[in-house]
Amino acid sequence: MKKRKLQNGYVHIYTGTGKGKTTASIGLAFRAASAGFKVCMFQFLKKTGSASENCIDMPNFKVTCFDQAHPIFVGAKDRNEKYRELLEKKILRDLKKVERTIKSGRYDVIILDEVINCVSEKFISEEPLLLLASGKPRSTELVMTGRGATKRLIGCADYVTELQKVKHPFDSGVFARRGIEY
Repeated sequence: MKKRKLQNGYVHIYTGTGKGKTTASIGLAFRAASAGFKVCMFQFLKKTGSASENCIDMPNFKVTCFDQAHPIFVGAKDRNEKYRELLEKKILRDLKKVERTIKSGRYDVIILDEVINCVSEKFISEEPLLLLASGKPRSTELVMTGRGATKRLIGCADYVTELQKVKHPFDSGVFARRGIEY
């Protein structure tokens, strides 16, 4: 397949309380990779090996899961301020890796899965994400997912899709199911 290049890359945000933000970004990634674009997906706040997306084995599509567990997925003794500080350091360190990857120009589409949760959960400020969006190469498509996108993040985006929950089995006590919700 011939290597393609985007002339103009845009910023996408998938946000809201509804299911499907990661799924929407993966759909875009499959479409882009199938069309010959190189795609790199970075997953935040998901412990390595915990997300079903890690099984993706497709030319032009690389998935990197940072080893960051959201506090709700760790033991009760680890849900403290020290853990939050450690998590903040990990996120900021991993965002530096993302920045280097974006600036390298090796990928046409970069997906930052759950990165908006890093802001809405107050692990980091919105500034690093605003800088990534404004500093990306013109030809790079940047996708950010997660609940609670701020007004400033929405303002920097070209596409914003808000997925709203109307009804979900969780409301009846059904927990997330591997392969369906994660």
